[in-house]
Amino acid sequence: MMLVNDMLDVKFEYVNSSCEEGFKIAFKEALSCVNVQGELLKMTVFSESESEGDYLEKLVFIKKEVAARFLKTSIEISFVAQKTLHASVAIELVFAAEGSTVHYKNLDGITYVTLGNDNTKTLFISGITGDINQSIALQSKTVFQTIEGILLKENIPISSIVRQWNYIPEITLMADNFQHYQQFNDARSLFYDKCTWNNGYPAATGIGTKHAPLLIDLVAMQGHKKEIALVNSKQIDAHIYSDEVLLGDKAATLKSRTTPKFERAKMIIENSGASVFISGTAAIIGEESLALDNAATQTNITIDHIENLISKGQSIACGFRLTPEFESVRAYVKNKSDYHAVRNVCEKRIPDVPVVYVQADVCRDELLVEIEAFVKI
Repeated sequence: MMLVNDMLDVKFEYVNSSCEEGFKIAFKEALSCVNVQGELLKMTVFSESESEGDYLEKLVFIKKEVAARFLKTSIEISFVAQKTLHASVAIELVFAAEGSTVHYKNLDGITYVTLGNDNTKTLFISGITGDINQSIALQSKTVFQTIEGILLKENIPISSIVRQWNYIPEITLMADNFQHYQQFNDARSLFYDKCTWNNGYPAATGIGTKHAPLLIDLVAMQGHKKEIALVNSKQIDAHIYSDEVLLGDKAATLKSRTTPKFERAKMIIENSGASVFISGTAAIIGEESLALDNAATQTNITIDHIENLISKGQSIACGFRLTPEFESVRAYVKNKSDYHAVRNVCEKRIPDVPVVYVQADVCRDELLVEIEAFVKI
């Protein structure tokens, strides 16, 4: 039997519920549509949270229902507190292909999943949350410590992280002159400074949530053939932004405010093909935000950037596929009133692709939409 153990061999599926009878009924309805026969690696649930207590109650409910349906509690689960715009509840599922070597593990009660073996391994860490009563700076530090512990146990270096999702409560909020996003970026920089990033930083999304703790999901890979950071010539790499676009006071323990440490996209090349993690992307040229009052125009500019990155990847990977295959797309829309404008552009530019539409604050107040994707090329 051929073993398949890399990101080219995972499968994304989506289930939604439009039930308006409350979260629990809607979630159970969506969950009933999930294939229980597949090797489920990860589940990301999108729904709004009305309070910190409501978030924790819903998270407990989700885990209980998943354990009952799949007869195990080790599936990676993330509950993202963002209002879904196309349904009451949306669930993104990541399945391993048939023949994959999957190990469900835990460290001090924190679960994670590995795909493959010691020579070629993909690690999924999901649902790592901070203490909702602590500052963003302290939550970030604690979450990164948990992640570091898992990486150490698996003998995977920090620099093996290829994709990271950072869900930051009230991302643009200024608290005592410290911006939440900047506090997170400072903590991330300190964590990343523990190693050398010879292949560039991970692809990443930094996006807002409400009434929820800080939450991080990530994918780390080792033993794959090649890893390449893709550059968009129309945008300055976020990790070399000027200090002018960073907000809030400098932390007392740092010499200066630190930049967001991520690449615009990360391409993974295997013997059988290539895949691209497109970071959360917005209407920025250079380091300046554009089309400040027009969500449709911002969406078009954003998709232009995504197409540019995919084309760059195709030219490097020599095109394993004739056309790119979008496996996963998320659109984060700041204002509910812009949902249809954003969706209309997405359906025109990337037709026949399932998109998760959620309401969320982007990392700059003036940005109205952010889009990410996972693409096989």
